[in-house]
Amino acid sequence: MIMNLFQRVLYLMLFAKERFLSFRLSKHLKNSYANSTSKTVIGQAATLDINAQTKSNIEIVKNEMAELVNKSKFSADVLLEYIKSKEIKTIFIKDATKILNLMGEEQGFITERKGFDGFIINLLLVNGFSFNSKPVVVLEYGNKDFYYLLFTVYKICGYLHKLPGYDFEAQKLFKMYAKFGDKADTTKLKIEELNALKQAVARDNEASTFVIEVSKQRDSVTKKDNE
Repeated sequence: MIMNLFQRVLYLMLFAKERFLSFRLSKHLKNSYANSTSKTVIGQAATLDINAQTKSNIEIVKNEMAELVNKSKFSADVLLEYIKSKEIKTIFIKDATKILNLMGEEQGFITERKGFDGFIINLLLVNGFSFNSKPVVVLEYGNKDFYYLLFTVYKICGYLHKLPGYDFEAQKLFKMYAKFGDKADTTKLKIEELNALKQAVARDNEASTFVIEVSKQRDSVTKKDNE
Protein backbone atom coordinates (compact mmCIF):
# COMPACT_ATOMS: atom_id res chain seq x y z
CA MET A 1 0.00 0.00 0.00
CA ILE A 2 1.32 3.44 -0.90
CA MET A 3 2.21 5.56 2.08
CA ASN A 4 -0.88 7.66 2.88
CA LEU A 5 -0.97 11.44 3.29
CA PHE A 6 -1.09 11.28 7.07
CA GLN A 7 2.07 9.18 7.21
CA ARG A 8 3.85 11.53 4.80
CA VAL A 9 3.02 14.54 6.94
CA LEU A 10 4.09 12.69 10.09
CA TYR A 11 7.54 11.78 8.82
CA LEU A 12 8.15 15.08 7.07
CA MET A 13 7.33 16.86 10.33
CA LEU A 14 9.74 14.56 12.14
CA PHE A 15 12.46 15.30 9.61
CA ALA A 16 11.84 19.04 9.91
CA LYS A 17 11.99 18.81 13.69
CA GLU A 18 15.39 17.16 13.64
CA ARG A 19 16.74 19.74 11.20
CA PHE A 20 15.43 22.55 13.41
CA LEU A 21 16.98 21.05 16.54
CA SER A 22 20.28 20.55 14.77
CA PHE A 23 20.34 24.12 13.45
CA ARG A 24 19.49 25.66 16.82
CA LEU A 25 22.03 23.57 18.69
CA SER A 26 24.80 24.46 16.27
CA LYS A 27 24.75 28.00 17.66
CA HIS A 28 25.91 26.73 21.04
CA LEU A 29 28.59 24.24 20.11
CA LYS A 30 32.25 25.20 20.36
CA ASN A 31 34.20 22.28 21.78
CA SER A 32 34.31 18.49 21.43
CA TYR A 33 32.49 15.34 22.48
CA ALA A 34 33.67 11.75 22.16
CA ASN A 35 32.40 8.24 22.66
CA SER A 36 34.12 4.90 22.00
CA THR A 37 33.90 5.28 18.20
CA SER A 38 33.75 9.02 17.58
CA LYS A 39 35.70 12.22 18.01
CA THR A 40 33.49 15.21 17.30
CA VAL A 41 35.10 18.58 16.66
CA ILE A 42 33.08 21.78 16.45
CA GLY A 43 34.83 24.50 14.52
CA GLN A 44 34.06 28.17 14.04
CA ALA A 45 31.26 27.36 11.63
CA ALA A 46 29.81 24.88 14.15
CA THR A 47 29.99 21.99 11.71
CA LEU A 48 30.16 18.35 12.75
CA ASP A 49 33.33 16.41 11.92
CA ILE A 50 33.46 12.72 12.82
CA ASN A 51 36.24 10.22 12.52
CA ALA A 52 36.58 7.51 9.90
CA GLN A 53 35.29 4.74 12.16
CA THR A 54 32.03 6.52 12.94
CA LYS A 55 31.54 7.48 9.28
CA SER A 56 32.10 3.85 8.37
CA ASN A 57 29.56 2.70 10.96
CA ILE A 58 26.98 5.18 9.69
CA GLU A 59 27.37 3.75 6.18
CA ILE A 60 27.21 0.19 7.54
CA VAL A 61 23.90 0.99 9.22
CA LYS A 62 22.48 2.45 6.00
CA ASN A 63 23.58 -0.56 3.98
CA GLU A 64 22.25 -3.07 6.50
CA MET A 65 18.91 -1.29 6.60
CA ALA A 66 18.71 -1.13 2.80
CA GLU A 67 19.29 -4.89 2.65
CA LEU A 68 16.66 -5.45 5.32
CA VAL A 69 14.10 -3.37 3.42
CA ASN A 70 14.72 -5.40 0.26
CA LYS A 71 14.42 -8.63 2.21
CA SER A 72 11.27 -7.52 4.00
CA LYS A 73 9.22 -6.77 0.89
CA PHE A 74 7.62 -4.15 3.14
CA SER A 75 6.40 -6.68 5.67
CA ALA A 76 6.31 -5.43 9.26
CA ASP A 77 6.73 -8.99 10.51
CA VAL A 78 10.25 -9.13 9.04
CA LEU A 79 11.19 -5.99 10.99
CA LEU A 80 9.73 -7.43 14.19
CA GLU A 81 11.73 -10.60 13.62
CA TYR A 82 14.88 -8.47 13.23
CA ILE A 83 14.23 -6.87 16.61
CA LYS A 84 13.70 -10.27 18.19
CA SER A 85 16.93 -11.60 16.65
CA LYS A 86 18.84 -8.83 18.44
CA GLU A 87 17.39 -10.03 21.77
CA ILE A 88 15.49 -6.81 22.29
CA LYS A 89 12.04 -7.24 23.73
CA THR A 90 9.01 -5.82 21.89
CA ILE A 91 6.00 -5.00 24.03
CA PHE A 92 2.57 -4.14 22.61
CA ILE A 93 0.33 -2.39 25.12
CA LYS A 94 -3.02 -0.64 24.97
CA ASP A 95 -2.89 3.15 25.27
CA ALA A 96 0.88 3.02 24.82
CA THR A 97 1.13 6.74 24.03
CA LYS A 98 -0.65 7.76 27.22
CA ILE A 99 1.40 5.41 29.38
CA LEU A 100 4.71 6.40 27.79
CA ASN A 101 3.86 10.09 28.14
CA LEU A 102 3.82 9.55 31.91
CA MET A 103 7.49 8.56 31.59
CA GLY A 104 8.37 11.27 29.09
CA GLU A 105 8.88 8.62 26.42
CA GLU A 106 7.51 7.95 22.93
CA GLN A 107 6.52 4.78 21.14
CA GLY A 108 9.38 2.88 19.54
CA PHE A 109 12.91 2.10 20.68
CA ILE A 110 13.75 3.09 24.24
CA THR A 111 17.41 2.68 25.15
CA GLU A 112 18.49 1.67 28.63
CA ARG A 113 17.44 4.06 31.38
CA LYS A 114 18.98 4.52 34.82
CA GLY A 115 17.82 5.72 38.19
CA PHE A 116 14.21 6.80 38.66
CA ASP A 117 13.52 6.69 34.88
CA GLY A 118 14.69 3.09 34.74
CA PHE A 119 12.62 2.18 37.80
CA ILE A 120 9.42 3.69 36.36
CA ILE A 121 9.89 1.98 32.99
CA ASN A 122 10.45 -1.40 34.65
CA LEU A 123 7.46 -0.84 36.93
CA LEU A 124 4.98 0.17 34.23
CA LEU A 125 6.18 -2.52 31.81
CA VAL A 126 6.15 -5.15 34.57
CA ASN A 127 9.89 -5.80 34.32
CA GLY A 128 10.62 -5.92 38.04
CA PHE A 129 11.88 -3.26 40.45
CA SER A 130 15.37 -2.56 39.14
CA PHE A 131 16.65 1.00 38.72
CA ASN A 132 18.29 -0.02 35.43
CA SER A 133 16.07 -0.86 32.47
CA LYS A 134 17.16 -2.78 29.38
CA PRO A 135 16.63 -1.54 25.80
CA VAL A 136 13.05 -2.24 24.77
CA VAL A 137 10.59 -1.50 21.96
CA VAL A 138 7.17 -0.35 23.14
CA LEU A 139 4.31 -0.02 20.65
CA GLU A 140 0.58 0.54 20.70
CA TYR A 141 -1.32 -2.73 20.62
CA GLY A 142 -1.86 -3.66 16.96
CA ASN A 143 0.60 -1.07 15.62
CA LYS A 144 2.44 -2.80 12.79
CA ASP A 145 2.98 0.20 10.53
CA PHE A 146 5.97 -0.67 8.36
CA TYR A 147 7.45 2.83 8.26
CA TYR A 148 7.10 3.39 11.98
CA LEU A 149 8.83 0.09 12.63
CA LEU A 150 11.52 0.91 10.08
CA PHE A 151 12.29 4.13 11.94
CA THR A 152 12.53 2.09 15.15
CA VAL A 153 14.72 -0.63 13.63
CA TYR A 154 17.07 1.93 12.07
CA LYS A 155 17.74 3.38 15.51
CA ILE A 156 18.27 -0.07 16.97
CA CYS A 157 20.85 -0.83 14.29
CA GLY A 158 22.69 2.41 15.03
CA TYR A 159 22.61 1.64 18.74
CA LEU A 160 24.04 -1.84 18.19
CA HIS A 161 26.86 -0.36 16.08
CA LYS A 162 27.65 1.95 19.01
CA LEU A 163 27.07 5.18 17.14
CA PRO A 164 27.34 8.24 19.39
CA GLY A 165 24.08 9.72 20.65
CA TYR A 166 22.47 6.54 21.98
CA ASP A 167 24.12 6.55 25.40
CA PHE A 168 22.07 7.25 28.52
CA GLU A 169 23.10 10.89 29.02
CA ALA A 170 22.66 11.86 25.36
CA GLN A 171 19.20 10.27 25.20
CA LYS A 172 18.17 11.94 28.46
CA LEU A 173 19.11 15.33 27.04
CA PHE A 174 17.39 14.54 23.74
CA LYS A 175 14.15 13.68 25.57
CA MET A 176 14.29 16.99 27.41
CA TYR A 177 15.00 19.03 24.29
CA ALA A 178 12.46 17.23 22.10
CA LYS A 179 9.78 17.77 24.74
CA PHE A 180 10.36 21.44 25.51
CA GLY A 181 11.83 22.57 22.17
CA ASP A 182 12.55 26.27 22.04
CA LYS A 183 11.64 26.64 25.72
CA ALA A 184 14.42 24.28 26.78
CA ASP A 185 17.21 26.16 28.54
CA THR A 186 20.48 24.99 27.01
CA THR A 187 22.53 27.81 28.50
CA LYS A 188 23.21 25.79 31.65
CA LEU A 189 24.45 22.73 29.76
CA LYS A 190 28.15 21.98 29.55
CA ILE A 191 29.81 21.92 26.14
CA GLU A 192 30.11 18.14 26.33
CA GLU A 193 26.39 17.87 27.03
CA LEU A 194 25.49 20.12 24.12
CA ASN A 195 27.63 18.06 21.80
CA ALA A 196 26.13 14.81 23.10
CA LEU A 197 22.70 16.28 22.41
CA LYS A 198 23.73 17.19 18.88
CA GLN A 199 24.82 13.61 18.30
CA ALA A 200 21.43 12.31 19.48
CA VAL A 201 19.67 14.73 17.13
CA ALA A 202 21.89 13.60 14.26
CA ARG A 203 20.98 9.94 14.85
CA ASP A 204 17.25 10.68 14.81
CA ASN A 205 17.76 12.81 11.70
CA GLU A 206 19.50 9.91 9.92
CA ALA A 207 16.66 7.52 10.78
CA SER A 208 14.01 10.01 9.61
CA THR A 209 15.83 10.69 6.35
CA PHE A 210 16.17 6.98 5.60
CA VAL A 211 12.47 6.30 6.20
CA ILE A 212 11.43 9.21 3.97
CA GLU A 213 13.75 8.07 1.18
CA VAL A 214 12.41 4.51 1.34
CA SER A 215 8.82 5.76 1.15
CA LYS A 216 9.65 7.96 -1.86
CA GLN A 217 11.40 5.13 -3.68
CA ARG A 218 8.52 2.76 -3.01
CA ASP A 219 5.96 5.25 -4.28
CA SER A 220 8.06 5.89 -7.41
CA VAL A 221 8.22 2.17 -8.23
CA THR A 222 4.49 1.71 -7.56
CA LYS A 223 3.58 4.61 -9.84
CA LYS A 224 5.71 3.21 -12.66
CA ASP A 225 4.11 -0.21 -12.26
CA ASN A 226 0.66 1.36 -12.51
CA GLU A 227 1.45 3.30 -15.68
